Amino acid sequence: MLLDKVQKFIAKNGTNIKEDQYFLIDEDAINKLVEIADINDSDRVLEIGPGLGFLTKSLASKAESVIAIEKDEKFRETLSVLPKNVEVIFGDAYKLLNNQSFREKTSPPNKTVSNIPYSQAQNMLHNYTNHEWYQGDLIWVAPLSMVNKINNEPILGAYFHAELVEIVSKSSFYPEPNTTSAIIIFKRIPDPKLTKDFAIYFRRWLYSHEAWKVKNAIREGIIAAAFDLKNKKITKNQARELIERLNIPEQELEKLTNNISLNYYFDVPNKLREWLII
Repeated sequence: MLLDKVQKFIAKNGTNIKEDQYFLIDEDAINKLVEIADINDSDRVLEIGPGLGFLTKSLASKAESVIAIEKDEKFRETLSVLPKNVEVIFGDAYKLLNNQSFREKTSPPNKTVSNIPYSQAQNMLHNYTNHEWYQGDLIWVAPLSMVNKINNEPILGAYFHAELVEIVSKSSFYPEPNTTSAIIIFKRIPDPKLTKDFAIYFRRWLYSHEAWKVKNAIREGIIAAAFDLKNKKITKNQARELIERLNIPEQELEKLTNNISLNYYFDVPNKLREWLII
């Protein structure tokens, strides 16, 4: 049993379990996750946080290749005996996936499947927003609360729709988490340039221009959205007039976009959509 392997590993290494280190020990749940991901022998799969490699072995049995990124060095010996089609990379997955050099030298996956470390789950999604390295859906075991959280989140909710597939019993993990877990598919929201979705377009625009002042980001976003979605030209003066109608305090307009209240990600495009008629 997988539980025995976890307990023997802990007994041998005298290692404390980290707060969000929940080993998925239910083989049925592992098989279900792989089944939902529909892995085949042409797939290159990314797994974050393989731990003792239980899910990794199942993925490797179906996929052409697997990239497994593990932060914790205590698993090095165990992961060294995985099948030959598994490449184990030790490091911080969040930092690596944000690293241009890593993305350039690492062949991208076409699927990503993980029992994701819970404390990293939401931040990890940011790696899959604007980067072209991986643009598919994500199939994760993660806290159930992420479904509503992501679908109502102003930034990540502009890139993903979280779909609950199946609740995973707490007894499927060791140790048992306090939170309810689930298999969740984070489905990629289509390019708003193609769907002509102004709200999604504008929320993404604000997020990708966080280093700009708010007034500049909104002004240029109005001009870009009008052109990209309706092939309509709007001047900077016209854009400024629309910004004045938003009644955003001057001190807020002078802030960098990454410092504004997240409510603006919803409020600004909603109001602009009414006025722009695009």
